[in-house]
Amino acid sequence: MSNIVFGLIAALIFILAYPFILDKLFALLREKSRIPVYVLLTSLAILMRIGVTKFSHAPPPDPLLTYTILALLVTISAMAVVMPYICFTRLFFTPAISGRMKTLAILTGSIFQIPFLAGLLINPELWEGAPPPLFVEYLPGLGHIFDEVATALGIVGQAGYDLIFIIGVTLGLYIEVAIASTVFWAVFSIFSKSE
Repeated sequence: MSNIVFGLIAALIFILAYPFILDKLFALLREKSRIPVYVLLTSLAILMRIGVTKFSHAPPPDPLLTYTILALLVTISAMAVVMPYICFTRLFFTPAISGRMKTLAILTGSIFQIPFLAGLLINPELWEGAPPPLFVEYLPGLGHIFDEVATALGIVGQAGYDLIFIIGVTLGLYIEVAIASTVFWAVFSIFSKSE
């Protein structure tokens, strides 16, 4: 039992620290190359998550595949946390957010990504022959919208819906975390200007 608790604490620390690590790594790049590298790495993580998840449904589940999916989900979420600091600072606001406010904003975004990740990790198992999954069970923010769109288009339960679902959940995670992080970035940018 203590190994499980230690593992969960270590995973939580990593999830909170990962956006800070990414921010520092992107700071090492030339300013002009940050956005293209960010878009490339985020796209690769999303495509890899979709591809790996598609193959992971074959029984029995491979533990390495499961850990790979988890690592990709955390990477996608962490990339969404740092998105405004890489993409928006250069495009919209000059000067950039101050150091202390940036640290607080990234920390707040890191903490708020946890419910979005939990929504994906604590979900009902999918069995062969079970009803199609609902987006709302995986995406706390956008799930209702995605379910309504899928129902309106009549694609729920149709051939290929599992791939559409994986794509929707992956992009939904990124969008939800990026929106939350952008809100924190905007709020802390205002506080930064008043310092």
